[in-house]
Amino acid sequence: MLAMGAPEVAIDGEVIEADPPRLLVQTWRLLMDPTMASEGETRLTYDLEERPGGSTRLTVTHELPQGSMLGVLMAGGMEAAGAGGGWSWILSGLKTVLETGTPLEAVRW
Repeated sequence: MLAMGAPEVAIDGEVIEADPPRLLVQTWRLLMDPTMASEGETRLTYDLEERPGGSTRLTVTHELPQGSMLGVLMAGGMEAAGAGGGWSWILSGLKTVLETGTPLEAVRW
């Protein structure tokens, strides 16, 4: 991300709760944009559930303030401006890496 102009530390947060391998809850704050950084910390929860056939269901819950710029970003509302497609983009990339071992093509800046 540094090559794309992002700061060295783009996101920060702390682990609030961990119950491996089922649950991770953390605070989450985007530092790349001063306005979004000033919106403060949000809460991000990863729930993993073992499913039949050796698969795992991942549920990601990101608690965002109504009307926040971060909420618009994470919903994919800034994709046209080159800010990525939010959580659907991130999770699609994760799925591709897990299934193929190869990441989705990087966004060209």
